[in-house]
Amino acid sequence: MPKQIVMGFIRAKNIKGKEYGYLVKNTWTATGPRQNVKGYLGRILRPQKQKEETPDIQNMNYNEAITTLIKQELTNHGFDNTLTQDKTKIDLENRKIINTNKNILLGINEGYLCTYTLNKLMTLNPTGYEEQAGLQLATVLVEAGLKLNKETFVQLFEKIYKSNKNNTDKNE
Repeated sequence: MPKQIVMGFIRAKNIKGKEYGYLVKNTWTATGPRQNVKGYLGRILRPQKQKEETPDIQNMNYNEAITTLIKQELTNHGFDNTLTQDKTKIDLENRKIINTNKNILLGINEGYLCTYTLNKLMTLNPTGYEEQAGLQLATVLVEAGLKLNKETFVQLFEKIYKSNKNNTDKNE
């Protein structure tokens, strides 16, 4: 039997004029691709971008940098310093985005910031050569709706790739 490859992505569905997000897994089999909805993620809200600012992450580790970048993107989309907007509250420590006690997704830039993508960002452990690791980081950033300039992306990549490479070298 051929090896199955599984990939997940978020699909938006319009139901009665409102958008909802679902985690969908693609599985490629010998007879072709199959899609399965793995779970409901919540309603999608799309806050408007109000400004375009990028923080300096030079003297931070990966986790500090990614948290700072998320906070700035949310601020760029109208969230206050407590990461609240109307009834929407972001809890980065517990990786939750809720609106009136329900999980939601924020449709920002080309992606969705939600519990699923926050977890992927915070636990990313890129593997392979530099190009492969860079593609993994870029994919997770786009999925989560984080839009970085080239300089900031390179700084973030160096933080996670060098850290990961150093840990791999120590274990060998």
